Amino acid sequence: MITERPPREATLRGLLHGTGFRRLLTVRLLSQLSDGVFQVSLAAYVIFSPEHQSSPADIAAVLAVMLLPFSVIGPFAGVLLDRWRRRQVLLMGNLARFGLGLVTAALLLGRAPDWMFFAAALLVTALNRFILAGLSASLPRVVDPSDLVTANALSPTLGTVAAASGGIVGFLVHQ
Repeated sequence: MITERPPREATLRGLLHGTGFRRLLTVRLLSQLSDGVFQVSLAAYVIFSPEHQSSPADIAAVLAVMLLPFSVIGPFAGVLLDRWRRRQVLLMGNLARFGLGLVTAALLLGRAPDWMFFAAALLVTALNRFILAGLSASLPRVVDPSDLVTANALSPTLGTVAAASGGIVGFLVHQ
């Protein structure tokens, strides 16, 4: 017997009605929105701030802070996430990221040495990469297997839109 697959709209609608998926999606959107604000604010402070004369080393440091976590944390995130409870990783990771964001702001306001500021910013970005991996790894636990492909397509796509929106907000605030 051949079973008919529901229309794509019904699958998407059903996916959005699931409370587990909506919670994960909300966490992802807020996380990536704040990450967009953080990254654009970091770049704006280092590159476009008139009182901070940036050097090529500063620009390289900003790029390293933004890109290094994907290369360093990415390959090991799955192994660590398999050992820990994902719910705790998401909760504690976001709380730690919030605290590190405050530390980064305090270092900026306290005119700390650049290496301390960049190290704190790198930790914030690396922790966010770990959180995003945890969110992706949690999807199969809250979504039916038949909706997993749609959830895996929708979640990162909307997350990218949220990060870009956060970047726009960060740019507008900097102006």
